[in-house]
Formats: sequence, structure tokens, C-alpha cells
Amino acid sequence: MTTATAKRYIIVAALEMETPELEQLAPVVHTGVGKVNAAIKLYEAILLHKPDFVVNYGTAGAITKQSGLLKVNTFIQRDMDTRGIGTARGVTPFGETDVLPKAHGIVLGSGDSFVTDPVAELEGLEIALDLIDMEAFALKEVCDHLGMPFECYKFVSDDTNEDSSSDWAENVAKGAVLFKAFAEENIGRSALL
Repeated sequence: MTTATAKRYIIVAALEMETPELEQLAPVVHTGVGKVNAAIKLYEAILLHKPDFVVNYGTAGAITKQSGLLKVNTFIQRDMDTRGIGTARGVTPFGETDVLPKAHGIVLGSGDSFVTDPVAELEGLEIALDLIDMEAFALKEVCDHLGMPFECYKFVSDDTNEDSSSDWAENVAKGAVLFKAFAEENIGRSALL
């Protein structure tokens, strides 16, 4: 694992309530909610800290029967919808690729909405999602653009249904305990502290 030997890393998360005590491991950057905020704040943090790699930790809603702390392998921009010009939903037109990636491992769809009805809100997406969030796709895009290694870990805080909001509020801080234990054992303490 690249990150097992490199120690200059930052942790990026949307909200402070998702990251209690993680600042003991590495500098923690809170971006706020949404893809635009995530991209801006991470870009600024990379310029400031000059890490060797970036770790995203946060919460996610489950589309499939997933639970616990999961490493994300495939990232989709679930709310990019330009089907009107012949592009598949989830693909940014006129970019480097005009096809959805092949699903590998855990598939996460990022978008600027809190999903409570996946059937209606993800209509037309031609890739099966396991999880949804609001930032990870943008974070990965920034890292890819800069040639920066990126890893993403999500704690399943809720199922995407009418109870999502209250379930998220109840579970938001629980995953940080699992992630901290995982990171201490597998990544180690950042040399940027």
C-alpha cells in the first residue's frame, strides 16, 4: 500500500462532527458540504500542507446492504445529468472520458443532494451504486488533477430512505472511532503534525 510507507498525509472530511479526535493522527481539513466546497478547500489544503497523499474519511448513505467502515474503489458524479446531449448520466461531457468507469469494489456516487429516495433520485444512472455522499468525487478529481494519491473511507451512517436525516444525525460520530483505530494500525501518524 502506498500510504503504508508514506507518512506526510492529511485527512479531509466535510464536517467537524465527523472527525472527533482524528487531529491526533494528521492535520484534518473540513471542507463543508458539497462538491464545490470540497474541491476548493482540498486544493487550498494541498497547497498549504504539501502532503504526499490525501485520505478522505466521512459518512455515507447505503444504497445496497452495506454497513460499517468501507474503502471506496469507484467514484461517480451521480448528479451530472447531460443525457439531453447524448451523454450517460454520471459522465461529465467534453472531458477526458465519455463513459462511466467500470464498477470495481465499493462504488460511491457523490452529488449535491441528500438522497432519501434512490429509485427516483438516481433514475437513469447506468452503474449500480453501493454508497452515496456529497464530496468524495470532487476530492478524488482534485487529487487526480494534481497527481496526488487518494484513499477514501466511508462509514455507513444511514440507509437512503425517509429516515436518513435522523439516522445520520444519530450515527455521524460513530464511524470516527472505527476509522481512527483503522488508521492508527494501517496508515500511522502523519509526519505533518
